Amino acid sequence: MPIINISNISFSFAKYSYTIDEIVDDILREKLDPDVREFCKEKLGINRIYKSYDLSNVEFNDSKYLAPDIKLNDLYAECAKKVLKSRQPDDIGLLTVINDNQQYLDPSPTVELGIRLGLKKDIRAQNFQGMACSSFSEALLNSAGHFSLGLEGNALVLIGTYYTNWFLDRIKQIDHISMANRDDFNNFIYFLIFSDVAAAALLSQADNQAMAQIDTKHICSRKDTTPDGFRKATVKLVQDKKFRMIFDMSVNSKILRECSAELSLENVLYLKEKFPSDYEKVKFWGLHSAGKIFVDYIRERCSIDPLKSKLTYDVMSETGNTGAASSLQMILESANRKILGQEDLGGIIDYGWEGANAFIYNL
Repeated sequence: MPIINISNISFSFAKYSYTIDEIVDDILREKLDPDVREFCKEKLGINRIYKSYDLSNVEFNDSKYLAPDIKLNDLYAECAKKVLKSRQPDDIGLLTVINDNQQYLDPSPTVELGIRLGLKKDIRAQNFQGMACSSFSEALLNSAGHFSLGLEGNALVLIGTYYTNWFLDRIKQIDHISMANRDDFNNFIYFLIFSDVAAAALLSQADNQAMAQIDTKHICSRKDTTPDGFRKATVKLVQDKKFRMIFDMSVNSKILRECSAELSLENVLYLKEKFPSDYEKVKFWGLHSAGKIFVDYIRERCSIDPLKSKLTYDVMSETGNTGAASSLQMILESANRKILGQEDLGGIIDYGWEGANAFIYNL
């Protein structure tokens, strides 16, 4: 399997920015029990999030669907153009888009983006839908396959985290949110912690100016194959009393957290056993920014030194949960903030509804 170079990384956050305190103490105060507000301010480990809605114009007691002010494809195009600024569109031979938003299931985002970015006619396009927060490693491995087959061109990976319209639509149907109703509470927490963001990365097999490098043999992945594993999180469209279709989600946070931790531990132990010298060089661990409770649990289960993961908590506080884009975000921030020395390696631990991934990289 080849070495993959990440030559460029860019992010485009939705332009509306809010602190957690603003949302729970001001914007949504009347919908929330006091203990819900305190939990959000004290337990999430997140200070600021980015949204595709101007929440000051949202009527939270109106059950009508409200379209976002900012489109995900616009965010995709914005960050992709940054990555391609010094490249020719014809350089791209594989376009992979990772996103989780029903609005873009058909047609896929690549239909519009190929045209907007001026990509060539014979480009290969892939769309990863519904894999959620552990998807980036799959894009890496698929890009490795592209290179191994000797196909021409670099790979452009676009990742969208764009859940606000799902969860906003759901909480508008709820009169009052308390910790006693776990489904309502979880829907609100997901609305609160996720930022709307798009990320782009250019992957190549050889680049002397690469930002980061990943040996694909250092990518390991585990899926939850337990008989009832699919029940830990379900998403569906249902009819409300007025026969309007609404998004509905049910999550068993405890089971999801425990499953993610066990699968992540298996990945970490695999890296430690198979590549002991490289594992010892890992001075920074980036964990998926799923909120402090999740990150604490996975970090402790994997015996990760808190000092080696401090950047994870800092970035999570600054920009919220960035979903599948958090892997790229941790790599980018470790480079920008000069976290790693010349001989050091970085490690990424991803986890989500489908399973968990981990890999080692160098800058």
